[in-house]
Amino acid sequence: MPLASSLPYADVFAHFGVARADRPARSLHPHSPVFRCRVDGTEAVLKRAASPEPAAAAVAGWTRALAARGVPVVTPLDGPAANPATIGEEAWVAYPWVEGRPYSGAEADIEAAGDLLGRLHAHSAEGPAGVPAFTWPDHEPADLEADLDALRPALEQYAPAVRQAATARLERWSRSLMTRLMPELRDGGLPHVVASMDFKANNLVYSGGGPVLVDPENAEYAPRLLDLALALLLFHTESPGAPPRPFTPREWAVFHGAYRRHCTLTAAEVAAWPAAVRYMQVEWGVWTLLDATESGDWADPHQRAFLTALALAGPDDRPVRP
Repeated sequence: MPLASSLPYADVFAHFGVARADRPARSLHPHSPVFRCRVDGTEAVLKRAASPEPAAAAVAGWTRALAARGVPVVTPLDGPAANPATIGEEAWVAYPWVEGRPYSGAEADIEAAGDLLGRLHAHSAEGPAGVPAFTWPDHEPADLEADLDALRPALEQYAPAVRQAATARLERWSRSLMTRLMPELRDGGLPHVVASMDFKANNLVYSGGGPVLVDPENAEYAPRLLDLALALLLFHTESPGAPPRPFTPREWAVFHGAYRRHCTLTAAEVAAWPAAVRYMQVEWGVWTLLDATESGDWADPHQRAFLTALALAGPDDRPVRP
């Protein structure tokens, strides 16, 4: 898929003081504008924020508080220009470029990632005012049925061996999403944190000191159990160095064991874990499978293998402990 051109973003580059000679021709990301450039002489990444400026500024405050506590997360560059800033109708943010290597899939990388997520949650029980609050859905049964109807042809075309088993299970979970899964999670008194809600291998850069979270843009004040379930299902998506599947039980034990160095799950969280994974599979997993038909990810052999495995993923052999 061709990368997005930088030409429509001249006003963005001008606001952050990016010289014309330093403006890249293309985005680093196939689906969104993410530009490597120099901002005030510093190697930087310039990207569209996930939220309007007041919320983006609150997320920036969260990252700065984490960094002050020694948690390795990227923070907006300081400089003469407002950062984040609203340019036109969208908020933009400039971060320093983080040197390092991508995730390799090795057990040491898995352990380091679990440790980082635990540290993020341990230091985020209270976030700055203005961080977006997680919004529970209000789906009609027909909407969920329509998603599954749209998914069946993709599975039939690209993953026929798992279509029947995957759709049967997703149908069961979809039917219980609004009547059982969501009420159990929403009303269960689960601890909330400012959660990245996008903790995936392709959003980490491994430096000499371990992984750095380089994409904090989707942070929300949410049940931490949902962030953990998202990592179980989607940590390996779109990461060329990752194995093309979610965590195996062994890998999950390593990841979760490292997470538990910093966070002790409550009894309510342990009990709600199966519901959390099923909820995230219906909400985030199905969306990922459907979006792949639009983005062309099913056509990539590595991502197709991941998506096929994702369609069958669940909580049964990947538990959590206090």
